[in-house]
Amino acid sequence: MSSLPPQPLPLVPSTEEVVPAMQRIIDQYNAVRAQILQTDPSDATFENIMLPLAQVENAIQGEEAMIDMLQYGSPSLDTQEAFNVAQKLQIEARASWNADAAFFRLLQAARERQPESDALDAESQHLLDRELLGYKQAGHGTLNPTELEEYLRRGTEIAELERQFQQNLARENDGVWFTVEELDGVPREDLAKWKDDKENGSSEAQMKKFVPFANGGTIAVLTNAHRPETRKTMFLADNLKLKENKPLFEEIIRRRAKQAQFLKYPTHADFRIQGRMVKTTEWLRGFLSQLKGPLCSRGRAEVEVMQRRRVEDLRARGPDITEEGFPPWDKRYYERLVQQDFAVDQLKISEFFPLEQTATKMLGIFASLLNLRFDPVPTENTKDVIWHDSVRVFSVWDSTKDDPGGTKNSTTADNFIGYLYFDLLWRENKYRGNQSVNIQCGYLRPDGTRQYPATILMCSFPTPTPTSCALLKHHQVVTLFHEMGHGIHDLLARTKYVRFHGYRLPPDFGEMPSMMLENWCWMKDTLQGLSCHYTTLNESYLVEWRKQHPSEPDSPKEIPAELVDTLIEHRHFNRGLYYLYILSISLFDLQIHSLSTEQEINDLNVQKLWYDIREEIESMDFSECRDGFAFGTFSHLTAGYDVCYYAYLCCAAIAHDVFRSVFAPNPYDEDTWDKYRRAILQRGGSKEDLLQMLADFLGRAPNMNALVEGLAS
Repeated sequence: MSSLPPQPLPLVPSTEEVVPAMQRIIDQYNAVRAQILQTDPSDATFENIMLPLAQVENAIQGEEAMIDMLQYGSPSLDTQEAFNVAQKLQIEARASWNADAAFFRLLQAARERQPESDALDAESQHLLDRELLGYKQAGHGTLNPTELEEYLRRGTEIAELERQFQQNLARENDGVWFTVEELDGVPREDLAKWKDDKENGSSEAQMKKFVPFANGGTIAVLTNAHRPETRKTMFLADNLKLKENKPLFEEIIRRRAKQAQFLKYPTHADFRIQGRMVKTTEWLRGFLSQLKGPLCSRGRAEVEVMQRRRVEDLRARGPDITEEGFPPWDKRYYERLVQQDFAVDQLKISEFFPLEQTATKMLGIFASLLNLRFDPVPTENTKDVIWHDSVRVFSVWDSTKDDPGGTKNSTTADNFIGYLYFDLLWRENKYRGNQSVNIQCGYLRPDGTRQYPATILMCSFPTPTPTSCALLKHHQVVTLFHEMGHGIHDLLARTKYVRFHGYRLPPDFGEMPSMMLENWCWMKDTLQGLSCHYTTLNESYLVEWRKQHPSEPDSPKEIPAELVDTLIEHRHFNRGLYYLYILSISLFDLQIHSLSTEQEINDLNVQKLWYDIREEIESMDFSECRDGFAFGTFSHLTAGYDVCYYAYLCCAAIAHDVFRSVFAPNPYDEDTWDKYRRAILQRGGSKEDLLQMLADFLGRAPNMNALVEGLAS
């Protein structure tokens, strides 16, 4: 029995290797396509048309995904520039493949052949249908050769605009200078992270600090700064960043609309919805409309609670102050004060969730729920296969398959599942959000053996302070659990083709498994099991904590039960506003992609629409923000989530339904988890009818009103 994984860690290409590697990938595709094109349409089958292409796609996916990852994770701008060159080669190659009418005809012929097509297994049939849909959405069967060439050229131009948008976002590094006095209320731990300019102040209070928008800077000020003018200044400055993305975004939206019409679709929304689970824009509009009434009502009530607290606070500062509208820069601050009134102290809670320890303990929860084991890969074995020295790697094993001795600690090839990477902290030039990134899909090789997956939790949690480690607020604990859920989904999938591996499925279903798992972050035993007061990790942390809390006893190692009880009791506070924010973006996403006439395209005012919708839906006063460019900071709509932001609401509804009806009676039942693993997680996107897959698991159709019902419970 070997103690080593049967598959080595994927290699990270050097800067010099990125472009040649992409060219090699393209050459492999070109070679197999040239071979396939020698087939006469009358002889076309899945086995001689689609299968050879799928096998090459399987074989090269890992190398291609690793190159793609470097745009998010590499700390080197030279490497990111090499990726940009490689990506342009890739876009040009895909455009040439999409333009290949002869290949489209072979796919059609293979699809039409009977009875061979009917004899295919469901995943292979799904793969063929998906490939055909891609060619049809590229214009085949609708456009003549000249039109097709023009359509694909425009698509390449849109992709370049999207790349520029994302690059601007990743490299944004601006912020605001404040005096320490103006930052009154912001925790010392945050102040210690920010660079200062002592020459600008004659006293410590007048010394200036540079607060970056990124790395948690904006959030720290909006949540904690006592002075209303400081919060307002920070919000409005953050709101004005990335002005350069406004014309890019508007041009992308206009071009998408024209592309859809060129392809004879009424709107870009109608074009994109074909590849989603829900299939029609009519269903989507009905779903969002169904949510709008009850969520807006709840949101208004939540704003009223914060407004009362705000007026009370402002009048204590100046009795003549009267404020009617509720500005968005005050939401986080008064949300915190109301929570404190509930005895929910998020800062105190965060002390019990140091990032590294919390993440590692989360692995223990997934190990228990899904019969897995996570073994740290020694750092000496990862020197040449990671992209930053803060990255940690785990080998993942299935502990349900006993070894010959009857233990559940076997490390044979049969038990190996794949690799999980942690890349959790913010750094310069890194992707600013939180995501799970696949760098190797699993698939079935031609010889029947299996390629194992590798996936990254790539997050941007704020970096540690000089006297402490990185700590997570409860909402960040939920975020980490969510992204880890994506990673586990990716690891456990067992599909034939990389096209459907893991969460490579329509996002309006793909977010569901992770959202369902968020429920465990509101369970008392889960939170206590994850907790560990950071001062117990390092003596220097404890010394510093004692200096800041001279009259308090040392904190217990585990989070006190009363803190958890209070947090859970008020778990629905401001959840209406949380979902209303998602609803705002979903409606914005749908509306900008529903332009159906030349006049609508020309009259589009993205800036006005963004703030109109947010003000209407979220019940806050955005009147002083309307010259901003917040939509220019929103990566989803230029990174594959166009006409898809609603996925978070759709999946939240399904997730609530699955949890309440299947897991809530016994959240740790091993048989239930085994059924879920096999019926949902292992199948990835291999099933064409995802709603039916879900109905088979539930024993009925999903309840799409479960989100609203869950908030009322």
